[in-house]
Amino acid sequence: MIPALQPQRPPILVMAVGNILRRDDGFADAVLKALEALELPERVELFDAGTSAIDLMDVFHDRQRLIVLDAVRGGQAPGTLYRFSPEQVEAGALPMNSLHQVGLLETLKLGELVDCKPQSTLVIGCQPADTGLGIGLSDPVREAVDQAVKLVLKEIES
Repeated sequence: MIPALQPQRPPILVMAVGNILRRDDGFADAVLKALEALELPERVELFDAGTSAIDLMDVFHDRQRLIVLDAVRGGQAPGTLYRFSPEQVEAGALPMNSLHQVGLLETLKLGELVDCKPQSTLVIGCQPADTGLGIGLSDPVREAVDQAVKLVLKEIES
């Protein structure tokens, strides 16, 4: 395809990372489904990455902003929401431990080398209560989904 004729990608990508078969690791999927039910601006694309961020550099290409949804261990009570950048985690400024953090950080670094990194990346995470095998979110994480949707919408509008 001739580069000038390639369709323009929405500049904002909201990406869910997680595994619905591991209880609260399905947090991102629940937020993404709630966002799908809303009428979002055309400049926003929703994407379910599953559990592997390393294969997604092409998805990041030509994006101004990447908003990652994930289950994150930050030491707070289950259902606590976090908002941080990968740079804050790399610098050791935050004691966050995303269940998929290593793959995401490596992918972003690799993307920078091949000029596929989004201009800015933000993670909205939720403290899980249970990531064992099973389907369905724990009560505190399920209750945090609506607030996470509001955080995403605020980020999209800013």
